[in-house]
Amino acid sequence: MKNQPRWIILLTVSIAWLFSCFSLSAAQTTQPSDSVDQSTQAMLKELQSVPQTRSAENPIVSSAPSTEDALAPQTPAIDWWHLIRYDFPLMLITAAAVGVAGALLGLFVLLRREALVALAIPQVVAIGAALGMRLEWNNKLLPALGVALIALIYFARSKRWNAGNWIVPSFYVAGLCLSFLLIANHGQDVEDLQRMFTGVDVAVDRKTAAIAIPVLLVVGLVCALLWRRWLLLAQAPAAAELAGLRPTRWDALFLLLLTIVILLGTNALGVVMVLAMLFLPAATILPWTRRLPAAMLGGVILSLLFLVVGFYLSNTMNWPLSQSIGGAGCGALAISQIAAQFKG
Repeated sequence: MKNQPRWIILLTVSIAWLFSCFSLSAAQTTQPSDSVDQSTQAMLKELQSVPQTRSAENPIVSSAPSTEDALAPQTPAIDWWHLIRYDFPLMLITAAAVGVAGALLGLFVLLRREALVALAIPQVVAIGAALGMRLEWNNKLLPALGVALIALIYFARSKRWNAGNWIVPSFYVAGLCLSFLLIANHGQDVEDLQRMFTGVDVAVDRKTAAIAIPVLLVVGLVCALLWRRWLLLAQAPAAAELAGLRPTRWDALFLLLLTIVILLGTNALGVVMVLAMLFLPAATILPWTRRLPAAMLGGVILSLLFLVVGFYLSNTMNWPLSQSIGGAGCGALAISQIAAQFKG
């Protein structure tokens, strides 16, 4: 831990450098959306070449725009305060809650080597959502929750059967296929399901935010308070069983917390943002910390930083928000992994 301040400064400077590169790229590649073609330029030149007569009594003032004015890029300044305060406050707060809970749970997902479970749960949730669409239920969250709980119990018991290596991939493939087969030939439902996977991250209504934000923060708090238990189960499950902790029940509780985060996050913001917040902050901070509380704090800070950078890139580059957050996280992860090789 003697070199800890040095690598913290190195990691911070590297991420700041990445952010500045993205900003410079945004400034250089932003172009006017409506370009003036050659025929329009020729017409403007003809208008300028026409002689105009003016008299002292009735002067004629030409209103034709010059070529320079027509070709000048129109890039209005972004009103960040209006975007944050009035346009997307619910979306940003919900995304921050997903980031906090996702960073905390994602750390233990990686330590427990259950990344594939985290990838399979959204597909299982999609089966429940598709079932609700097929039955034309108004609340599609309930069937998604029911299917997810069934899969959760199966995942927890599969570890005792030593069958997790084939059950989890099978559920992943089943979710990919069955979710769309259930709503085949229902055009609007297929589009809604596709949007759930790609992320409708600017359409968070007040009701969705009121449910998701407090539940996500409580889940993150529970995960943080039980960090010693998760660490013991991840590193020494046999010792935990000898101590009478009943690993199956604790595994089921952890998977329940993970399912809640994925379910609420997917319902509010889409799968892309949830997975980005679940994996990227934890994977970025793990090479730089030896103590788990510091890793949890660093993961939460990084998730909020990815949200800020992604929101900036989304508005300046006109990129999707979820993918912008994922891109910022992947860049920071690459810098972290490269710098970790020279940490010494």
